[in-house]
Amino acid sequence: MAAEFHSHLPGFASINLEEERWRIQLAVLKRGLTQNLGVLTSSLSSEASFATELIFGSNNEWQETAANEAVLDLVARLSCHAFVGPELCRNEAWVRITKDYATITFASAGKLNIFPYAMRPLVNWLDSGCRRVRALVSEARDILAPAFEKRRLTKQVIKASDLSPPVLNDTIEWAEEASQGRYYDPVEFQLGMTLVALHTTTNLLGVTLMLLAENPQFIEPLREEMSSILRDEGWSKTALYNMKLLDSAIKEAQRMCPPDILNLRRIATANITLPDGTLIRKGERTVVVCDQMMDPEVYPDPETFDIYRFKRMRDEAGADSKAQLVSVSPEHVGFGYGAAACPGRFLAANEIKIALCHLLLKYDWKVAKRPYKRLVIGTSSFVGPEAMISFRRRKEEVDLEAL
Repeated sequence: MAAEFHSHLPGFASINLEEERWRIQLAVLKRGLTQNLGVLTSSLSSEASFATELIFGSNNEWQETAANEAVLDLVARLSCHAFVGPELCRNEAWVRITKDYATITFASAGKLNIFPYAMRPLVNWLDSGCRRVRALVSEARDILAPAFEKRRLTKQVIKASDLSPPVLNDTIEWAEEASQGRYYDPVEFQLGMTLVALHTTTNLLGVTLMLLAENPQFIEPLREEMSSILRDEGWSKTALYNMKLLDSAIKEAQRMCPPDILNLRRIATANITLPDGTLIRKGERTVVVCDQMMDPEVYPDPETFDIYRFKRMRDEAGADSKAQLVSVSPEHVGFGYGAAACPGRFLAANEIKIALCHLLLKYDWKVAKRPYKRLVIGTSSFVGPEAMISFRRRKEEVDLEAL
């Protein structure tokens, strides 16, 4: 990944996954975010309430918006809340930087791949997109560096006063703890976290919302599940786990519309001979094709969007863990597979579920222009900029802000 996204070039260092950075990132994701999902659930819902009102408003007449742009804005605000806390996540300049960086960095990295390796440093300095990437890093540093310094000084004052330090549940604090005093660039770290989170979460939330808008008969059963569970359990990690139909709907959307038809991209570090005798030489690249997710022998009627598919699987004895959204298996590699499965999938799943609770309970949805087609670039596919979605405010069955 670092090679494909040119982490050795100025502006792209946030994608540097050298051993120390990767160790910190894994610690933040596994011991920080994942273990604190229960603590974050209620506050993420509060942020979703603020964000949906800001983005979609309260007009009960039908309106149109570009689906990807609106979803990116929502995901950016939720991810910023989880990563940098409630104060910085309301900083509109920071929200804009995260969205622009996630969008422009991927596009610029793809453009650099067109050129021979030796030319890329020069192209990086001359290309307008690459210059914009470096400018965004500079803007991010101007915003985050003072915030980091303020936090450092505050902690020093508290320590000197023998007061109990505040509990800070965000990636700024967890990364600092995981670094164990060793040097790392906290600004590049934050940009790297948002880059991956926004890209993957926006794509999955976007395709799920578009598929539900195309198939509105599924929205009411989802609303019934959401409102029933939230009335009984409120905003909790357990409540999100118990929304099994919602979980199934998102996993089905991911099955039908994976972000890339090629997954588990790897470079062989040594010669490997497979059981069938195939030799993979050191340095050769390998990928896994995701066509099994559309194989009728694995998933009957695979072309049909069936939100009950994985819920039925979970109801089968012994199949519950395999059919959950965050589960990975050879049959469903939407989040990767094995030891390298996406470590941020637990946060992504919770963010998407919280977002959909607010979106489906508060708004009606329909596709503005049919037929809706996804944007395909190479082996990747996205909710493209021309995908329009219609929405209008409705009265939700349960007061989400009062829970």
